[in-house]
Parts: sequence; C-alpha cells; structure tokens
Amino acid sequence: MGENMSEFSHEIIQQFFKGDEPSFKVIFNFFYPRIFHFVREYIQKDDLAENVVQDTFLILWNNRTNLSEETNLNAWLYTVARNHCLKRLRDDKAKKNLFSSDSHSDLELEMNIEALAGLDTSELTFTEIERIIEDTMDGLSPQCRKIFEMSRFSNKKNREIAEELNISVKAVEGQITKALKIFRINLREYLPLLSWLFIG
Repeated sequence: MGENMSEFSHEIIQQFFKGDEPSFKVIFNFFYPRIFHFVREYIQKDDLAENVVQDTFLILWNNRTNLSEETNLNAWLYTVARNHCLKRLRDDKAKKNLFSSDSHSDLELEMNIEALAGLDTSELTFTEIERIIEDTMDGLSPQCRKIFEMSRFSNKKNREIAEELNISVKAVEGQITKALKIFRINLREYLPLLSWLFIG
C-alpha cells in the first residue's frame, strides 16, 4: 500500500527513539499533512491549526525516550492532537462565555467539542483503518489501485501520474474519484481521522 506506517516504521522508529533527528524528520513529513487536515476539521483557522500540530510534534520529540517499539505512532499522534484540539476549543469556549459572541459559532464550537471528545483514537481504531484501506486497495482494479497509490501514498500530482502512465489527466481524475467513492463508503465510520485521504 505505498508508503504506509508498517513499511517504514520499524527501522525509522527505532532510530527515532534513540534521538535520531533525520528519522524524526521522516516521521514529521509523513504525518504532518495527516494531522494537519485532521485538526483543521475542528479548528477553522490555518495558523491556529498549525500551532496545535507543531505542539503535537514537539510533544512527540520530547517523549521519544518514553515510547516503546510497540507504540502505534498513528494512534499516539492523533490522541495528542485530539487532546490539544479539545483544550484549544474549550479555551475558546471559555473566552466566548466571557465576551459573548453569535450563537451560530457557539453552537459550532459546542458540536466540535462534542465530536472530538467522542472520537476514538485508540490503537485498535488505527489497526482497523489500515486493514480496511488494505482490503479496499485489493478490491480496486490494477490500474485504479496504481493511480490511487501514486496520488495518495507517493503524493504525485495528477499531471505527473498521467505522464508516467501515458494516459490523460481526465482519466487519472476519473480513477481517483472512483476509488475515493469506495473509500468513503468503506471508511465512513472513520472519516474525521482520514481527511488527508480525501483532499486532493
């Protein structure tokens, strides 16, 4: 499944636990867009969302010696990010109570807090997500799978994929749309954790 957690995890994570900065950069680059899009679902301003994500990675770096090889980094990072989001939203709510604002944004804030508080970011959840992604990939046609892997797991642009496979950009877009429809159905219970997958 392209560059997923299990492929780079063991060696990179072992090095990271020893304080190896290049390994931390690999982990950072892999997870940053995923965590950012997740946080951005609940915190509507880019700069505030970025602060939460930066804090999440700072905590990861500071805790590198306390984690074990069995740590599921997906679950760990999303849990830290979720807790930071909740803290930020609850702080905002407290401020809004002091300086009352319009009821629409109050309601949205309340709903975001409730949704986040009820979100399961456990290791079991991410194991299940990875299993569903693998199964869904296996069910795609070879061409559709290849295009989707290149787009979502190798971060290639549609134009690059089209040139590499000698097909039209429209054909690439069509295959990605087809795959995303299937993923949206199969992963419907986990969509808040997978914003990165659905953003082109």
